[in-house]
Amino acid sequence: MKVIQVVGRSNAGKTTFIKSLIVALSPHGPVGVVKHLGHHGFYIEPGKDTTAYYESNAAISCGVDEEKSVFISQETDLNSALETLCNAGVRYAILEGFKARVFPRIVIGDLECEKTLLRDPSVGDVVAALDRFEDYYTMEGLVRELKHDCGVSHAGSILTFSGIIRERTDEERTNNDLTERVQGEIESLPGILGARVYHRRDIIHIAILAEEGQEAFTAAVSAIERLRQELKLPEE
Repeated sequence: MKVIQVVGRSNAGKTTFIKSLIVALSPHGPVGVVKHLGHHGFYIEPGKDTTAYYESNAAISCGVDEEKSVFISQETDLNSALETLCNAGVRYAILEGFKARVFPRIVIGDLECEKTLLRDPSVGDVVAALDRFEDYYTMEGLVRELKHDCGVSHAGSILTFSGIIRERTDEERTNNDLTERVQGEIESLPGILGARVYHRRDIIHIAILAEEGQEAFTAAVSAIERLRQELKLPEE
């Protein structure tokens, strides 16, 4: 899942730009949007059953009608929202705001901030630069994308592995170099239909789609050993 962060001053045109971006990205895959509400909060209509369930401390209160589903969650951190979107199969997560959380950014207007990738771009500029935005995956989201991109008609096995990195490494080098090489090495092995390798901060995820279980296992052992040596993964 690509994370596309859009920031700017109030009334700079962020919402208008994001609406156009949703239209442009939707043909490429499901789009999700997370808006930082700041101190304004979100009005939940009182007296409704879903509100009552939320106020009774339900982890998630959900209402479903003929056109939509509405979820109210007790979670308040951005990671939880991103994990929910990724698990649901979203390919492009657009963030409006969240200036304290730094992803490669689109800046609308004259706001000065770090990690600016594009300033006042056209929607076409963003679509052309999608590979420059940061990935964010859960294991479930990684497997969903692998199945979608590679298909499962000839698959006999899907193998997954998650490991904790004992020591911090250079994140940019890991994401853009080592994980890409390891993924390519897995996919070059006999019987492997596709693979995904993802690293972020202290977690590494591997998902392998193979014709047979033994082929997936062999590929996973090779990849894990390579990553363990270079990233200092704990032995288990």
